[in-house]
Amino acid sequence: MSSGMIGAIKKKLPSRNVALFWGSVFGVAGFYKYNKNESQKRLSHYCKRAENVAMQANGALDTVRKVQVYIAVPMGELGTRKARMHWERYILPVFAAGALDYELTLVNDIEARDNGEESVVRGGVHRRVAEEIKERRRKVLEEEPDNEELRLWRQAIEERKRENEVREYKNLVGREPEEAHFGLWKPEPYPGVMDIVAIGRETWVEVINGISEGATGSINFTMPALVPLDTEERENAERQIFTEIKSQGTGAEVQITDTAGAPVQSVATEEEPKDIVAHTINYDRFDDRKDSSLPDLPAVAYISHFNLTGWGSVPHKIWNFFHDQQNVDKYASQALRVVFESTKRAARDMQEIVDMGKAEEELPSWQNERLDVVVDKRVADALMVYETQSDSSPFKDKQGQNQDQDQDKD
Repeated sequence: MSSGMIGAIKKKLPSRNVALFWGSVFGVAGFYKYNKNESQKRLSHYCKRAENVAMQANGALDTVRKVQVYIAVPMGELGTRKARMHWERYILPVFAAGALDYELTLVNDIEARDNGEESVVRGGVHRRVAEEIKERRRKVLEEEPDNEELRLWRQAIEERKRENEVREYKNLVGREPEEAHFGLWKPEPYPGVMDIVAIGRETWVEVINGISEGATGSINFTMPALVPLDTEERENAERQIFTEIKSQGTGAEVQITDTAGAPVQSVATEEEPKDIVAHTINYDRFDDRKDSSLPDLPAVAYISHFNLTGWGSVPHKIWNFFHDQQNVDKYASQALRVVFESTKRAARDMQEIVDMGKAEEELPSWQNERLDVVVDKRVADALMVYETQSDSSPFKDKQGQNQDQDQDKD
C-alpha cells in the first residue's frame, strides 16, 4: 500500500473528541433504551399478576367491583397534569389488567389573586367526599316510614336538580334536550359504597377529612338555586335600555325604557338587589342515630406521588429519567395491592391514618405548606384501609421469584 493511500485513510478516521462524543451519545441512548425496556417488562409483570384477579369467575348476581379515584392538585403545581400523567403511566394499566372499574375525579380549583397570580384552592375533594356520605345518610332517613316530609322534600330536590340540568344543557347547546335522550350521559348509580383511591398526600388528607365530616357532621341540605338561562339574560338586556336622566345628591335616578321608548320603571343606582333567601331542609332533627352509630364508610387506599418540582430537583429528575423501573416497582405495586382486595384491613390506630403519606411533605414543593388530618376517633376506629405501603406484602416473595425466572430466561 502506497504512502498516499495510507494518508487518505488516516484523514478519514475521526478525532478523539469526536469519537468520545458519539460514543457518549450512543451509550446514553442505549442505556435509556434499556431502561425503557426494563420498565415495560416490570410493568407487564404487575399487569399479569392483576390479570389473575380479572380471570376469576363472578356469579350472575355479583356486583362488579368499582373504586372512586380522586386526584387533587399536587403541591407546587397549578393543575393536575402531572398527577394525571402519573395515574395513566403507573396505575391505570394495572387497574385495567385487573378489570377493576373506576370513576376518576380530577379536582382542579384555581383562583386569581389581586396581583394577577393564580393559586390553588384546597378543599374540593373534601367537599365531594363529605357530600357523598351525607347524601347516603339523608336517603336512609327518607326511607323510614315516619319521614313522609323528607320524601316530599326529596321530590322537590330532584325536580330542582332536573330543571337545572335542563337549563345547563340549554345554555351549552342552545336548545332543550329531547326527552328520549335526557339523562343518557349519566352513569348508573353504583349499588353500594365504592372504595376510594387517593393519589398523593394532598388527596389523602382531603379524603380522610371529608369522610370524617360526612359521617359525623350536619346533614342539613340547602335547596339549590335555579340556574339562570343565558337567553333570559340576553332578552332582558335587549328589552331594557337604561338611560340616566338626572342626578341628585349622591344618587343617580335611572329611567328604564323598552325598545319602543316607553318607560318601564325608575330605580336608584345605590339600591342593592334583595338577597334571595335559600331554603334549608332540616334533616338533623330527624337523625336520632347521629351520636350512636356511623354510616357505611368507604375503605381508602393511598397511592403515593412524589412530585418533583424546582431546579433543586433536576438531578433527581435526571436519575428517574434513566431509572424509571424503580418508579414502576414503587407505584405499580401499590396499584396491584388495590386490585387485590384481600389487602384491605382495619386501620391500626389514628396515628397510622394521620401519618399515611407524610414522607411526601419532605419534598421541596411542600416547603411552608401544611395540611392537617382532622378525623373523629369513631371514624378512625371504624375505617378500613388498603395495605399499600408495607414492604411485607403477601405476594412479594413470589414476585421476586418470578422476576428472577424471567431474567434467567432472558
